[in-house]
Amino acid sequence: MRILVVGAGVIGSVYAARLVAAGHDVSLLARGARRQALESHGVVLHTRARNLRAQPRIVDAGTAGLSADLTVVAVRTTQLDDILHLVADMDSPTVAFLQHLGPHAERVRSLLGAERTVFAFPGIGGLLRGDGSVDYVEIGAQPTTIDAAADGADLLRSAIASTGMRTALEPDMPAWLATHSVFVACLGAGVLSCAGSAESLASDRDQLRTVVQAIREGFASLESSDTHVTPAALRVLFTRMPRWFAAVYWRRALRSPVGTVAIAPHVRSSREDEFAALCSDVLDGADTRLTPTLNALLTPWAA
Repeated sequence: MRILVVGAGVIGSVYAARLVAAGHDVSLLARGARRQALESHGVVLHTRARNLRAQPRIVDAGTAGLSADLTVVAVRTTQLDDILHLVADMDSPTVAFLQHLGPHAERVRSLLGAERTVFAFPGIGGLLRGDGSVDYVEIGAQPTTIDAAADGADLLRSAIASTGMRTALEPDMPAWLATHSVFVACLGAGVLSCAGSAESLASDRDQLRTVVQAIREGFASLESSDTHVTPAALRVLFTRMPRWFAAVYWRRALRSPVGTVAIAPHVRSSREDEFAALCSDVLDGADTRLTPTLNALLTPWAA
């Protein structure tokens, strides 16, 4: 399959390299110093299980004749305006977006056309090393999640599944994304309130209980607006189980690579732009009568 990955940060680099290793014809759109490094050294990935070096074709926005069977957009939401018209004008029948689009979703769908657009979310997280290589972790409880209602859902799932990464088709993607937004915003704000350290949040029992309470309130607010909290595992953990149980669960997770490699580095690096916008989106959608703890937790970090 001819695949174009737009964005050469952690997410774009990981998916591009894994797709190359699976045998696809992959181009990776990168800019500036990142582009120069990738042209020289390729994409280098590190996990606990293995290291991988791959050499996708490195392109930029000015490359003539960009086309693909599948385009995967892996930029921050605050960078969307820089690439949307480029992607809209490309010869690519399926364009997948791997981020929280929030209020941008309808604009994206309108510009590209519903038949071309697939909303999805990555099942990995990680960080860029100083040498340009990527440390990442696959998140066991969160496979790459794809909007089952999208025309291109099966094409995207087939491509990602060919890499060996897990995928899931989600029948109610707007609800899944809304749930995930509340969850990530509260967890990320908790990490930032503890000097950007997942381990410090894990050790701060009072602040971790605050995070759990904020997520519970956010989920209650979603349900009050007829948005079903999904997936079921998050709903059960934060609304059915005792607060102490959720705190104990996340105390362990925050000390694992999920916390130290996937969550904390992304929150720290995006605190001034994408994460701040996410907090604002969650606050804008919350019923303030139900969310006093959430409001107090997120407000200092909102845009």
